[in-house]
Amino acid sequence: MDRAPTDPGRCVLLAEEAWGTALHAARSVAANGGETVVVTAGDGAAVFRRSRWCDHAVDIRTTDPAEFRDGLRQWVASRLPGDDPVAVIPLSDRHLEWLVEGRAEFGERFRLSIPGDDVARNLLDKDRQFGLAERSGCPPPRWVTVRRQSDLERLGSLTGPVVVRPTGWDTSGEHYFKLVVVDDESAVESEVAARLRSGAELIVQEFVDEPPDAVEFAIVWRSRTSGRTEICTGRKLEQSGRRGGVMAMGESTVLPDVADAARRFVDETGFVGLGGLEVIRSAGSLRFIEFNPRLEAIHFLASRAGVDTVAMEYLDLLGRAVPRSEPQVPSTGWVGSAWVQRLVDDRSSWRDALRARARFARSPNRVRAVWSGSDPRPGLAVTTRVLGRAFRHERGGRT
Repeated sequence: MDRAPTDPGRCVLLAEEAWGTALHAARSVAANGGETVVVTAGDGAAVFRRSRWCDHAVDIRTTDPAEFRDGLRQWVASRLPGDDPVAVIPLSDRHLEWLVEGRAEFGERFRLSIPGDDVARNLLDKDRQFGLAERSGCPPPRWVTVRRQSDLERLGSLTGPVVVRPTGWDTSGEHYFKLVVVDDESAVESEVAARLRSGAELIVQEFVDEPPDAVEFAIVWRSRTSGRTEICTGRKLEQSGRRGGVMAMGESTVLPDVADAARRFVDETGFVGLGGLEVIRSAGSLRFIEFNPRLEAIHFLASRAGVDTVAMEYLDLLGRAVPRSEPQVPSTGWVGSAWVQRLVDDRSSWRDALRARARFARSPNRVRAVWSGSDPRPGLAVTTRVLGRAFRHERGGRT
């Protein structure tokens, strides 16, 4: 892929260590002639500097939201002088919330890829998000929100295995986690109580036991200038854990009912911008899992399928015409870091990994989360980091 000959503007991507998300987003911006900056709140710029599609990469080493926003504005003023508009796209819930909190601090030059304040706050809280999903006609499995000890008595309304997850990106307490499945009903209250004592606020939800390919998704973009909506649908084929987790392999495929569920949800919530819906197909119906109100990590599948939502958002933020996308085509995606995590957690998964790798090799229109033949250096850097962590984890387990 070569850069477009025109230069419609600049784009800042606010990234975490979801390497593929930012790298593919940078490639989408570069294909439209844009100058791309990747900013991380931590230690990630070294990887992004290796990409031919990133013009600049910088670490702003702070977890203080106001300090991060101030550092971002100062960096743009010093390194991207002038009055040309700058699109700012957050790639995580944390960065999304930081931008929403400080929206008034950014002048007209900054075009922030965030929904309205109330919309963002509703969608960053899983309890509110689940209520909106019910009203949109795609109900989640039964859930209980537990924010204090007195809420524990409500757990009796749930039966069977449950999923425990934080209500938001910053409510997991002292020990960060995304979700845990508790099979033993008698252990649910003690598990939840222990996490409450660590400062967590939790969603406890009935666990829907279905194979990985029952988990389906919609990569969504809705224009803030025209109300136009573009959607690419697909399904997970493998996950980072046997009973859930991030996508390890997936495919884009046309799923009309999932697309309809996504449209109803963004209509109900008033959402605009980049997002991603996840549902699970069970007993012939769709059950809501979550909606990410920012760029979905697996957006590269949509881009490969011909629905480049990042390019759409970038052009829309700058007030440019957004070309119509072609109907989506099949694509298959591979996330190597998710497989490493699965193998670290469960060594017996190596057979699953080999079978999945063979299936991926036979699939048409393949795309990897990080690796790219036209941009190999970031992949080498990420592989070194991931394998180093796995080695340290292994050594730690033996001591």
